[in-house]
Amino acid sequence: MADSIQQQLQQLVLLSDSVEAGAGGGGSGSGGLGEGSGSGVSTVEEAMEQLGPLIHSVYRANKQKLFRQQVELFAQRKDAEIMKLCGSYHQEFVQSVAQLLKVRQNTSELQEKVVGLNAELQQSGKSLYEKKAELLSLRREQRNIQRAADAVRAGLQVVQMAARFDEQVATKEYHAAIKTVGSLREANAAVRRHAFGRLLEASIPKMETRLQAAALSDMKDWLYGLKKTTRDIGRRLAARMEKKQETWRERDASVRERYFVSSAVQFVLDEEFDHDDPTTVDMMPLYQCLHINERLGRRAEFRRSFSEDRSDQLSLVLAAAVQFAPGHLGALEGMLHDIIGFFAVEHNIVASAPDFRSKADVDALWDSGTAKLTDIIARNIQTIRSNADVSAALQRLLTTFTYVMEENAYDVRKLRELMLAVFGA
Repeated sequence: MADSIQQQLQQLVLLSDSVEAGAGGGGSGSGGLGEGSGSGVSTVEEAMEQLGPLIHSVYRANKQKLFRQQVELFAQRKDAEIMKLCGSYHQEFVQSVAQLLKVRQNTSELQEKVVGLNAELQQSGKSLYEKKAELLSLRREQRNIQRAADAVRAGLQVVQMAARFDEQVATKEYHAAIKTVGSLREANAAVRRHAFGRLLEASIPKMETRLQAAALSDMKDWLYGLKKTTRDIGRRLAARMEKKQETWRERDASVRERYFVSSAVQFVLDEEFDHDDPTTVDMMPLYQCLHINERLGRRAEFRRSFSEDRSDQLSLVLAAAVQFAPGHLGALEGMLHDIIGFFAVEHNIVASAPDFRSKADVDALWDSGTAKLTDIIARNIQTIRSNADVSAALQRLLTTFTYVMEENAYDVRKLRELMLAVFGA
């Protein structure tokens, strides 16, 4: 009886398994879904139909206790089968669960570390940002300091140049001073954007004017001192010409009656007197002033000023008081020496700087001086002719004067005409 119950229970389990398998297979397609469902329902009904007679027979045979025992035994056997089936994979499952728990724990720890690192990174980033901002600020300050230092150095350089310019002007180093002004103009470009640079730039023209005035003052002092020098030059040139005349008279008695000799003869006779040049004058102040005015672009202005100064000097020479009386021709002789020295210097200037002082300008000045000298003699013609001693002395002075001026390449035709008019043929 017990074996029969076990077999029937086994059949019911197998039937139940087939129902589950049929239900699972019926879900694979839309067409098989209806068929599978119907087959599963019919199988369950069959199982219930088989279970009913089994329970009925158990109750009829009064074997309920045995049936319950067999059901429990059947369940235990199935549990054992299940345990056996699960026992093969239990260790792996436990290990997997343990690993999963460990991974979960590691994940939690890693998450905590990530959160901590993120906080540290945020803190480090904030500190780095602050240090970066501080570094940028320091770099800006460094650039500003560097620019300020460069500006101070450039300013110090131009200040030193300005101070050096003052020293050079004070010590009359005008060539160096004009170079300093040029260098100062170039160096000032670096500080022009500052108020100091603009102020210095505005003062450069004043510095140039000051330099020009200093050089011009030295030149005027030179011209003033030249007054004594020119008289000495004129006296020496006249004395040398008198020696030449004496030599000519000794060599040729016929020269005694002449007022002039030919240029060819004079050239040959002059060779023995040309070893010493009495017209040597230090022209450095003039050339220095000319150079400075050229560098400053004021050459025309300086040329005009110099021409006016020389014209005024000649007027002062010709304005000297003279007397035409016996023993009182010294003032006239001094005037003639001044004129000789004056135009000897002019001759040297024309020869050394023709672009500055043209021969035409000097010739015009010579014509003006000759006209004034002629006027002086014309106003005293009666006194001159009335006194033989005065006439002879004046003739000697004018003859020497004419020879000297002709020797320096000046036109003396009007002087000869004057002598012919005063003293006759």
